[in-house]
Amino acid sequence: MSEPITFFHVGYARAASTFLQKSVFPALRGIQYIPRNRFRVRESEKKRFNADKILMSREAGLRIYSRCDEAFKVFGSRIVISLRRHDSLIASNYRLHVKRGHSTRFKQYLDLENDQGVWKQQQLEFMRLIRHVEKTTGQKPIVLIFEDYIENPTAYIDAFCRALQCSIDQQALSSEPVHKSYSDKQLRLRRQFADRFANNSFNQKSPESSGAKHNRLIVFLKRRSLLWVSAWFMFLVKFAPDSWISDEPLIEHIELNRVRDFYRDDWQACVDYVAQQNKSIR
Repeated sequence: MSEPITFFHVGYARAASTFLQKSVFPALRGIQYIPRNRFRVRESEKKRFNADKILMSREAGLRIYSRCDEAFKVFGSRIVISLRRHDSLIASNYRLHVKRGHSTRFKQYLDLENDQGVWKQQQLEFMRLIRHVEKTTGQKPIVLIFEDYIENPTAYIDAFCRALQCSIDQQALSSEPVHKSYSDKQLRLRRQFADRFANNSFNQKSPESSGAKHNRLIVFLKRRSLLWVSAWFMFLVKFAPDSWISDEPLIEHIELNRVRDFYRDDWQACVDYVAQQNKSIR
């Protein structure tokens, strides 16, 4: 049997990767989807391949460059990248950052003036990633834009299926949200609590930046404990009186507008790239 054709999907955190993994990819027909549970980018995973065409998926966060490189090195895969407009993506990631117990302000999370934030400016340059994948793999990645799905789910899925040369079981598709959304009140109170009790070194860390220098089991247990504590905290503060909330907004709209303007050219280049991609696979 010849080597199967493989596709490897990577996505930034909060760019609909989990939705694709749980709702769209399992409904595909004519391609074997390897579920993300317990999946690792390693040679031994090939034992699970039992079709001529394979789709794998792992959300990458800030490790997206190395994840693309690893997938190509191990599997020789064509890369699939899911994107979301810069301001929307960073706002959603910031909300997750606060939910996990950080008190970092948005201006510190993405510093557009001095580039000293938790996210560095280059990490949000999508076309830089696309060009990196082209250079590394010698192929154009398949790029998915979350806003295209919101605008026209049918066209989005049809274009994806054409790119992979597969079909989809419409009855198996699910439009149910896969991430729990927290209110502005819950997140503001979470940040206020972190202001008083979280140390500064913890506040400046991103979940994706830790782990390499520590025991993996310890890191895993710490993360699971943090998620458990955060979930209970977010549940309890739903019942807190509004008088507990300070006047400081979670994210000022003017800051999101600055992010959108800062990356305007990059986003337009991505939109044009996808338009050309979809035109070529008709």
